[in-house]
Amino acid sequence: MHAHCLIVCNSKKEEKTMFYDNTLLFMINGLSGHSVWVDKVIMILSEYGPVVFSLYLISLWFSGNSTDELTENRKRALYAFFAAMLAMGMNQLISHIWYRNRPYLDQPVNRLLQGAQDASFPSDHAAGAFSIAGSLFGRTAGSNLLMAFAILVALSRVYVGLHYPSDILGGMTTGLVSSWLIERNKGLLDKPLTLLLATWTIIETKLHLPVPSLARTGQGGECSCDLCRSCYDCLVV
Repeated sequence: MHAHCLIVCNSKKEEKTMFYDNTLLFMINGLSGHSVWVDKVIMILSEYGPVVFSLYLISLWFSGNSTDELTENRKRALYAFFAAMLAMGMNQLISHIWYRNRPYLDQPVNRLLQGAQDASFPSDHAAGAFSIAGSLFGRTAGSNLLMAFAILVALSRVYVGLHYPSDILGGMTTGLVSSWLIERNKGLLDKPLTLLLATWTIIETKLHLPVPSLARTGQGGECSCDLCRSCYDCLVV
């Protein structure tokens, strides 16, 4: 009898959760279809939003007014990249444990984009956006705007009919947890990052790739950072 009551209570909780989830889905997705231009802008945001995060990481990699700032920016870019990879791995694990159909398969939504035919929960777009934005938030220039952009990208996925709001919440959670885990354990990544950055410095020098002049040279015209002094002799014969 007690077990039966638990099953009934859990069932009611799930129904209540789905009710709120569907209500928010129809509220946000219901805004689509009224303006062609608004739909097009949000479709572009939804489909190509991840490109903005990639471009931000690339620009961060090549930015810095000093050697120390350049090195720190590159480490931050790598931390954010690793956080995104961890979030994607967590999403894959969760989606295999509990598979959820896309809303357009079960609900009468306005579907503006095709999207991938994979699990709806959790949202990969939200996970990727919040893992990068969360990793960089308050630590790099423009990171506050990047977090705001992550929110817009996440909501756009509901607007175009590809995700439930709870999918976004799930993706946001895995993204932020991933960024927290990387930040918490970044000491474990210091040695491989040092080797990776030193290797890139050598490649950069050999190929004459453009980097900020203040970051590349010290007073004597040679790289003055501790990273290069400690690793260059180990990597170059």
